[in-house]
Amino acid sequence: MNFTDILGSVMNQGMTRSGNHRIEQSVNRGNGLGDLFSSLGGGASGGGGLLGSLGKMAGSAMNSGPGGRGNPMVTGGLGALVGALLGGGGSSAKGALGGTALALLGSLAMKALQGESGSSTGMSDSSSRLMAGLRPPENEQEARQVESLAELTLKAMSNAAKADGSVDQDEIRRIMGKAAEDGLTSEEREFIQRELESPMDTAGLIRAVPNHQIATQIYAASLLAIEVDTDAEWRYLRELASGLGLSEEVTGQLHGALGVA
Repeated sequence: MNFTDILGSVMNQGMTRSGNHRIEQSVNRGNGLGDLFSSLGGGASGGGGLLGSLGKMAGSAMNSGPGGRGNPMVTGGLGALVGALLGGGGSSAKGALGGTALALLGSLAMKALQGESGSSTGMSDSSSRLMAGLRPPENEQEARQVESLAELTLKAMSNAAKADGSVDQDEIRRIMGKAAEDGLTSEEREFIQRELESPMDTAGLIRAVPNHQIATQIYAASLLAIEVDTDAEWRYLRELASGLGLSEEVTGQLHGALGVA
């Protein structure tokens, strides 16, 4: 089972109707994500080529202003971005979606933590870049680390989706249908359904988060998993932020980047 592929599919389709719109807004909002992608991805080559292209496109979108609607990073969300990079679907596109999803979450987290500390210190080392999706794994151990992070991120998104009760069955059918279209295996689709239908376990999720960087990425993913338009969802986010030890400055940065008022 490939958790990175599953994450890419879920984020590409959006666990909520507004998910991809928020991603587009984060790039078009002028919050510096384009510069982060470009500067942190500059050394990538070979397997990391996606990140370099992503950085150039994000930077171009950032510089185009509100009228830059011809840029796929602005107009098409995550799906159109990957389509533009790879020229179509298939297994290569499926793999790229997961890498792009992790890089997006990692860059959002890095930007938020940079705003808190005034510098990027603590997230510029090789291990931090790996877990932020800003460089490809170089060996099997690193690949397993990335897969574990993708699994944890999926669990966080599924947990958040239940914040106002249970996940609507129509939404589950929509997500499962798109997962099948994306070429996920029956085992991978069963994982998504099992997570969406299992009881909430916020305490267990928080215990599984190893450090401040991952905590920030997990919170960003959770924001993309819900509409944040009910009191229950706001209470959940406050509980999650408190449990993860995230400051109001960091969560505020993430809310601003993703257009969550």
